[in-house]
Amino acid sequence: MTLSPGDLADANLLQALREHARWQAPCTCVEEGGVLMMAGANAFPGAFRNCVVRVDAGVPAAEVLQRAQDFFSEQGRGYTLLARTSRDADLISALQASGMTPLADSPCMLIEAPVQESVVPAGVRIERMTTLRHVQDVVQINAEAYEALKLPAAETRVFFGRPQALLSPRVIGFVAYRDGVPLSTALTLLSGEGAGVYWVGTTAAARRSGLGELCTRLATNAGFAAGARVVTLQASPFGEPIYQRLGYRTYDRQLRFRFPSPLSAAN
Repeated sequence: MTLSPGDLADANLLQALREHARWQAPCTCVEEGGVLMMAGANAFPGAFRNCVVRVDAGVPAAEVLQRAQDFFSEQGRGYTLLARTSRDADLISALQASGMTPLADSPCMLIEAPVQESVVPAGVRIERMTTLRHVQDVVQINAEAYEALKLPAAETRVFFGRPQALLSPRVIGFVAYRDGVPLSTALTLLSGEGAGVYWVGTTAAARRSGLGELCTRLATNAGFAAGARVVTLQASPFGEPIYQRLGYRTYDRQLRFRFPSPLSAAN
């Protein structure tokens, strides 16, 4: 059966969650009965750290919510539930009926053809991620860049607790340097006929220099070169206009609902 572009893109999101579980230490990732639940390296209740997503749309919303509550109660942690508007309407309705509102609402975007690559500015060098030094530079860039999205640098670093795990055939990365200083980066995660662009980041000193877009173009085309029919990403407010300009289109929206830890709820 040929999967639709949206199905391939959604499958990549699920694969990205599994990949992030491999990068963290320790991490418990349980995927059974159509639900994926991840308890990451610490108790930070964010997506890709402590989170749950329904993999099989046939699992009733009430069952997903109960299993998530049971799993994270055992961990003593809060967590984020990821819901896609096209696939999880019943989950979203149940949560909103209980009085919850999403913490975030992000466009899920995809593109179905390679993009034109940017000219590399004079004095800038692009390197493909092949060594632990490159991975460390990716982490350094994003630790600074994602503070603009209110993600503390220390929490960004926790996502990459097993840096050697990024040196995988499933992961492609690019780092832009000027005078040996790492300034911008983007990663591509492969999932068969789908690929996804993740961890696009640029240091404060290099913002509005075009390097983020340059790395995004390279990461997009790397997915197609690896055999993907579709390349996807979940956009931040900073990145959405850039991705639209490149030719990405919104195919879905991702809502994130935050559940407090049992201790917080008790207080």
